[in-house]
Formats: sequence, structure tokens, C-alpha cells
Amino acid sequence: MAVATGCHTQFGFGFQRKLTVAFDGGEITSDAGLLLVREFDERLGLTAALREAVSETRDRRYVTHDLLALLRQRVYQIAAGYEDANDAGFLRADPTLQTVAQRLGTPLASQPTLSRFENAAPWDTMRRLNRVLRQWFTRHAVSRRQPPAELVLDIDSTDDPTHGQQELSFFNGHYDEHMYHPLLVFADGYLLGARLRPGDVGGATHLRPLLEPIVAHLRGALPTTAIALRADGGFCNPDLLDYAEQAGLTYAIGMPPNPKLDAAVALSRLHAEVTYERTGHPVRWFTSLPYQTRSWRRPRRVLAMIEHTAQGPNVRFVVTNRRGRAADIFAWYHQRGQAENFIKELKRDLAADRLSCHAFRANAFRLLLHALAYDLLQLFRLRVLAGTALARATLGTVRLRLLKLGARVVRSVRRWWFHLATGWPGQPLFLTVHRHLQRLRASP
Repeated sequence: MAVATGCHTQFGFGFQRKLTVAFDGGEITSDAGLLLVREFDERLGLTAALREAVSETRDRRYVTHDLLALLRQRVYQIAAGYEDANDAGFLRADPTLQTVAQRLGTPLASQPTLSRFENAAPWDTMRRLNRVLRQWFTRHAVSRRQPPAELVLDIDSTDDPTHGQQELSFFNGHYDEHMYHPLLVFADGYLLGARLRPGDVGGATHLRPLLEPIVAHLRGALPTTAIALRADGGFCNPDLLDYAEQAGLTYAIGMPPNPKLDAAVALSRLHAEVTYERTGHPVRWFTSLPYQTRSWRRPRRVLAMIEHTAQGPNVRFVVTNRRGRAADIFAWYHQRGQAENFIKELKRDLAADRLSCHAFRANAFRLLLHALAYDLLQLFRLRVLAGTALARATLGTVRLRLLKLGARVVRSVRRWWFHLATGWPGQPLFLTVHRHLQRLRASP
């Protein structure tokens, strides 16, 4: 490779003609596909609803970036794969991000501005942002004219490794690391609520303050829809069971084994082992029994699944108030494993575990910014990508195939042109998505 001038670089790959690279292509963006998401956002008024979630406390005489522009900049940066506030340094002049933040031709906020914004967010803002997540769901993810017969809320938590001296970072023996312990509530892949917790808290800690507003909102918006809960054994505590029954919710929640339960299924476990040894085929049996712990106010129905395979015995317990055969309820309960895939998308594709602030409150705010970006793309996939090759793609694939789109930007007095590559193979998909957007309406 030889440098021809300060602006031109030549390559010698054995071509007969010279290959020269020059920094004279004008304004270029690598994320022009975000314009589709922004059009979707505008038609449904999604990020516009964030105005109600934030309160201006700054001296307006010194304000350059209004709060909605800051929120849009941060949410769209995360959606595009730029999860760090540091990324704002080289994205401030990006024409696509300026467009989606409605700051045409004006530099976006810098990293220090975004960091001050995140650290200044009060706890009440987190409550309001969770309310926006719920409103997005009932207004745009489900039909109120033909509401679902049942909504299943999958409750789960995950680890968020911490570094350095971050506030409320504690060692968690279960995960064997210093971490935060976010609490998440999903419905069909949509994130209905998120709360950041210290790293040393148990599974169900702070669950009711997150869950109760979700249930109340769903009851108000979808009064004919039944609500069910699914969760693993980390959430099996009397407070949650009592609340679910008082609120009229059905549930199936994993239950850790104990000597009394083990004794109750000991004979079935022995028979399963004998049957496996005689036939050589895996054995799976189900049974149901009334059971009451000392902390329960009354007996409840506990289901047991007894397996014996080449890997040995496996016994699982679930406490439930749902009607039906034990095998059917276990099959329904096992679908909660899909929540692990939702968390994988949230963390891997939306980098929700990238909570780098020192202050715990700022990181709690960051978690909700990632939740907003996740749900924005979830709704986009649900409402716009249906019927396309990306209808069932992961959010990371949607970003790679549709949003990561290079363009040359040309400005005139009346118009901004985003010139896309003539030979881009995704052109039919782009045009199909745009047609879907033209027909888009809010959920009836």
C-alpha cells in the first residue's frame, strides 16, 4: 500500500488498474435503516410518549438539548448497537441519528451531556418509564377489540456483572460473581417491566412493587383477559402466592425440593428407576399432591415430574392453582424457558448488561433505556416485519440485515437525500417494509 497524497491512498492487490481510496465521498452514514424504525415510531407516537416520563429541572437559559431529544438519541443509539455513552463522541454528526432525534444539521449531545442526563434522573422517572412500557404494550402489541383470552407473564431475573466500585454491586454466590440482579417481566417476548436490584438480593425481592402496577394496568386495559404467572423456584415465596390468589391470577411456579416433598414421591421415583432398568427406555411420570409449608396459610396443589433417563433420576416440583392434568400444566410451565431467549436478546443484542455508571440510580435509568430500545424493536418486528423474511429473526439479525445500511447523504434547501447502494441485495425487503409502514395503524 502506498500513500499518494494526504487524502488519497493506493492499494496494490495485483489489479491492472490502480486502486485508490479517497476521503471525498461526502456525508456517509452506516445506519440508514433506522429511518424505517423512526417512521414506525412516529406513526404510533412511541417515543413522543416519553415526554410524560421526564421532568425538566435544568435552567432553560443554558439548555441546548431538550430531554426528548436526549432520550431519542440514547434509545436509538442503543437500538443501533452503540450502547455506550462514549459512542456519542463519534456519532454526534451522524446524519441518521440527527434525523431520528429531530436535530437535523445540529450536533447531538456529547458523552458528558448524556452522562449528566443519566446521573440526574430521579427515581420517579424510572416509575414513569415502566408505565410507558406498559402503555406501549396495551396500545400497540395487543388488540383491544379482540383481546387475547389469556396473557402469560414470565417473571425472571438475570445477572449483570459489575466492575470496580459500582454502587450496590455485591457478590452473588449463585452466579459466583460481583453483579447487579435485574428483575424482568415479559409477555410474549415484550418487556413489560424492569427493575435494577443490588447483586445480593434473592429472586423475588422487590417483585410486587414491579408486578402490581403491571397487573393493574392490564386489568384496566384488557378487562376480559385472564392473567397467568410463570416463574422458576427462585420466586416461590408465600407473598407472591398470596398476592396472585388475591388478585385472581393463575400461576405455575417452580418449587425447590425439600425432604418432605422428596419423601412424598420416593416410591414413584423408585418405580421409575426400576422401569428404566427393565426397559432401557426413558421414563417420565407426573403426579399431584396437596402440600402445605409452615409459611403457607393453607394447603396448595403441588405437581411432581419424575424422570429417569441415562443421565439418572430427575425430579421437579411446581406449585400451581391452574386446573388440568399435571402433564399438561408441566408442559405449559416448561414454556417459560422461552424467557431465557428473551433475556438473551435483551443482553446480547441490546447490551442491557452494559451498565457502566458508578451510581446505582443512573444504572437503573440505563436499564430502562435499554428496555425501551428492546421494546421499540420488538414492536417494529411484530407490527412491520410480519410476513417478511425477518418476521422471526432475532433483533441482532434485524439490525444487521435491515438497519445497518450505508448511505451517502446529500443536503439541499428543501430535502435531505439518503442515497443507498444500487446493488444492495436487501432492497426488496426495504421496500416491502416501507409499504407495510404506509398501511400501519395503531392497534384497534
